[in-house]
Amino acid sequence: MATGDDDETLPEVGLLEAVWRYRWSSLLIIILSGLIASGATLMVLNTVTATARFAVIDPRSTSFLRQGVSSDSSFIAYTAQRAAFAESAQVLTRAQRLLETERSYRIDLETLRASVEVAPAPSGGIVEVEATAKTDRAAADIANAVVTAYQALTASAAQADQAKLLKSIKATEAQIKGNLKAAPANGAVATSLTEVLVQLQLKESDAQIDLVSYNDGTRFVDQANPLRITPSKVPRNAAIGLALGVLVAVVISFLRATSPISRVGKVTTGAGRRKRPRRIVLAKARPTRLTSPALSRNDPDDTAVHTRDSLRAYEEDDDDLRVVIDAGEETRSPR
Repeated sequence: MATGDDDETLPEVGLLEAVWRYRWSSLLIIILSGLIASGATLMVLNTVTATARFAVIDPRSTSFLRQGVSSDSSFIAYTAQRAAFAESAQVLTRAQRLLETERSYRIDLETLRASVEVAPAPSGGIVEVEATAKTDRAAADIANAVVTAYQALTASAAQADQAKLLKSIKATEAQIKGNLKAAPANGAVATSLTEVLVQLQLKESDAQIDLVSYNDGTRFVDQANPLRITPSKVPRNAAIGLALGVLVAVVISFLRATSPISRVGKVTTGAGRRKRPRRIVLAKARPTRLTSPALSRNDPDDTAVHTRDSLRAYEEDDDDLRVVIDAGEETRSPR
């Protein structure tokens, strides 16, 4: 009897089949990715920001506080200077004291410097103060404290400059009044001194008006809102982590399923379970007594005993299933 070999090739593995085969490890990868993303968000991205804005007054609107501003380009440079001053140690030290006294919020100067960033807006004339803290209220309080400290120090500096100017004007007035007393009445010198005295008095009045209009150097202030609630970044980053985990799990599962090493010695079904090997079954030899009329006519011995030894073995290897059948010899025995 002939012997044949039937080869069975392994089926192609799809993405869904690969993920289902390694579903537990894939689920673990996805969960770990979501947890890592959430933990990183809570540990690293756990700060919020608040922004306060103020518009600086154009010094060209004053008579004696121009500070060298004479054109639009110089005004933009002036705005950048005021932004740098708002981030200076003087302003931050004043803001630190304001936070401690008014908000009962203690913070050291270096931490305050690291959490505050001041920059002029691109449009010019606007300065933005951005503060970073653990909570929205703390960030808003820091930004507003910096703006308040800037206003206070700017007003103090303007008052000091105006005080120097007024002191100089008054000293000049006193000198002119003394000379006016010594000059002949209704003379040319007296008339000239009188005109100079009037101009100085007008200058003094203008200086006082400038001080009132310039005030603290800000045209308006847009304070940060301490009641603002920043949405948490944890849900969004957790969703991103889960999505990345799904992608990684699919790739790893497909690589494991299609790896030559993992396919050696495995024949899988669609459900991802290994086929059970078939047992080797040995058929015992069994004598069979047959009575054949044809043999009885040709042979005086009409009865013959035929023995067939059949051996069937089922063998299974990694790729195919072979059935081997060995047939034994047929013999006759005398009556």
